[in-house]
Amino acid sequence: MKFFYVGFFQKLFIMRNLLLILITMASLNATAQSVTVLYEERANIENQLKNVTDPETRKRVSAHLSKATNYTLYYEDGVSFYIQEQQSDSKNELSLKEDTETKKVEIGKNSGGLYKNQNTNEYLHEADVLGKKFLVTDKLVKYDWTLTDDEKTIGSYKVKKATAKINGEDIIAWYASELPVQDGPKDYYGLPGLIIELIAEKKTYHAIKVTKNNSKLSITKPSKGEKVNKEKYLKILNEKVNELKQGIGNSLRP
Repeated sequence: MKFFYVGFFQKLFIMRNLLLILITMASLNATAQSVTVLYEERANIENQLKNVTDPETRKRVSAHLSKATNYTLYYEDGVSFYIQEQQSDSKNELSLKEDTETKKVEIGKNSGGLYKNQNTNEYLHEADVLGKKFLVTDKLVKYDWTLTDDEKTIGSYKVKKATAKINGEDIIAWYASELPVQDGPKDYYGLPGLIIELIAEKKTYHAIKVTKNNSKLSITKPSKGEKVNKEKYLKILNEKVNELKQGIGNSLRP
């Protein structure tokens, strides 16, 4: 009888462990995420022109900044790629749909863009500043987000508000907890849900289309350009932008 009880409890222990393993695997599969998000990026014109006094320069810069730009975020299990779209989607609606494609889709090959890998803490950005290519290589910075109780609805999503101070800018983000993707436009990430809207001092980002992928994404790291860290790149970029705003550059002339 003693051996019977020992054998019974051994089997019970093994079955319990197998059950825990199955539950863990199911949980991992449930949390695995693959989405494609179309963002619209718009400049906050008045904030960008507050130090520009020359009327002609203000006119040229304002005309340039008034155009919206579309970007796509490809995200899969902590790895993402953010790149400008060449042809914008004219639909201004926020939706979630199933992608019926099952093939593997390669993202980022020979196309630049911004790469974030939350699993390895890696940040890569292939950028162009007035014709000069840079490869911004750095570590992901963990942002000190403050979560609030404020809520609103954007499209079909109920979103919550978070704030942070990032690169000296006051940031307001609205994220959807029902989409457990800790990512967002450009450099921004780290909230308990996909960032649907983000308001920075210089730019505003809106997700206008969210697609849940069945396809397997293969995201390629950016690799071209002069290697610089993020601090040096931002310094170079700000210097060039200031030159253009003062009318020194010619690229904004109609």
